[in-house]
Amino acid sequence: MVQYSLIVLSNTNSKQIFEMNSTCFQTFIESVEYVGSTYEIILIESNKIANYNYSVSQLKTIIPDENFGFHRFLNIGIANANGTYIILSNNDVVYEKKWLKEITEVTKKNNKIKSFSPYDATSNKLSKKIISKYDYVIGYDIQKHVTGWCLVLHKSILKKIKRLDEQFNFYYADFDYAMQLIKHNIKHALVTKAKVKHLEGASNNKGKKVDYNKLPKHTPHYLIRENHTWILSDEKMLDGLIKFHNKWGTRRAIKIKLYLVSFFNKIGLNFCSKIILFHKN
Repeated sequence: MVQYSLIVLSNTNSKQIFEMNSTCFQTFIESVEYVGSTYEIILIESNKIANYNYSVSQLKTIIPDENFGFHRFLNIGIANANGTYIILSNNDVVYEKKWLKEITEVTKKNNKIKSFSPYDATSNKLSKKIISKYDYVIGYDIQKHVTGWCLVLHKSILKKIKRLDEQFNFYYADFDYAMQLIKHNIKHALVTKAKVKHLEGASNNKGKKVDYNKLPKHTPHYLIRENHTWILSDEKMLDGLIKFHNKWGTRRAIKIKLYLVSFFNKIGLNFCSKIILFHKN
């Protein structure tokens, strides 16, 4: 029986990306071997002519016929996964040897937590005081608790959320996942001792000019009012945010909905979250 299914998306069109994939795979394998468990690796490859030989075992490569979509390709990987735990990982993640052990320790302490993120000291936005004080922190804030570049989820989650929403091609996919967890009352935790390195090269849109006359019709007004030019100048990022708001509501509406969910959860009416966060699409 497979315990862990690692799903990685890649467009392997250079030796550098191949080597990055290999490092991700190898460090993951070492962490699984450290806990004495079983695994499989599923590579969803966008480059249809990629011909690289990975010297790792238990690797399955899938080359989809359709065009790339972040959630669409992850869903393909999930459909082919056999693990009890599914790990959705960017290919630029380097796993430390004990990261998986730390997550398994948290599952033993609190078996109600079904979704996890590891900790990267460079990119995580939680205070160092909190990180040093707690073994894990439950929450749904992006870049604090939820790290879209690496998510560990128990397969039982998929019985509730079904498939990842394929309208999200990349941007705001992690925000949508977090909202799905809240809707279905699924606990998520950042595991502070599950240390990894995310090698992401941050994109910087600051300084780019925005043509306000060409912005999409449904561009949220607060982006303009608060001068979020790094979003307004990135067509794909802006499209992701518009889709997020179309699905879950305006920023103010989401804030009110989350307050209501928290209130009803405190008085034991957890089922209300599905009603409050109902959406058609």
